Amino acid sequence: MVNVGKPAGGRSGRPRAGEERLSRQTILDAALRIVDDEGLEAMTMRRLAATLGVNPMSIYHHLPNKAAVFAGLAELVFADLNNTSRAEATTSRKAGREVPVRRSAGRSPGASTPTRSGGDRWQDELMNAAHAYRNALRAHPNLALQVLADAAAVSEVVVLTVEPFYRALDRAGLTPRQIFEAVNTLIDFIHGFSLGEASVRADTFELAPDLLERVSKLQPGQAPTLTRIVEELGADGLHYEFDDGFETGLSLFVAGIGARFGR
Repeated sequence: MVNVGKPAGGRSGRPRAGEERLSRQTILDAALRIVDDEGLEAMTMRRLAATLGVNPMSIYHHLPNKAAVFAGLAELVFADLNNTSRAEATTSRKAGREVPVRRSAGRSPGASTPTRSGGDRWQDELMNAAHAYRNALRAHPNLALQVLADAAAVSEVVVLTVEPFYRALDRAGLTPRQIFEAVNTLIDFIHGFSLGEASVRADTFELAPDLLERVSKLQPGQAPTLTRIVEELGADGLHYEFDDGFETGLSLFVAGIGARFGR
């Protein structure tokens, strides 16, 4: 006899409490809270379902697997950054600040920079883009580790976030090849810096307490420059400021582009 009151392989009746309000957005919001508060390891589909008060299977109607959840989280974290990028691009075009540059295949690195109205400088735009990208990562350090470890899973999001970098360097008048190489190098710098920052979880950290002792045990003349610098720094406290470090590295990079390509 067939039970017509309940479909085979599933349950009937009204959705469980919580499932009526379930959406991709509510799932991602809950997942982000778990990752931020407890780390990546704590974010399992069962834990996510328990937090939402729903059956784990109901989550799969919106996100097919854990990888999709993490990709969605990256999208969520970078959403504001991408929206800002699109708004700035629109404003820039309306203000007439972008001047298309016709490049020949044999264009020299020292060719003239395109004219810009409105007083914007490509250096400022590039540094603003880098700071915004870093801030998006540092706002969620646990998720940053996942984003940096599995960039392929969030490739579409990453493509959108690098638009401001390409736009700034295009405005500087670099060739497509120069822009491509410069952006990849800068993104690698930001990723590497953010990875170190996420692993420490502090704005400032003291270098290894035994570093001075280790240096003092080196043979005389073995590393004279290192010894002198570490001892001088140690007198004021051997600590590292992430904000200062990032600003220094970014400034060197931007100055290097100007020197290398005559900008």
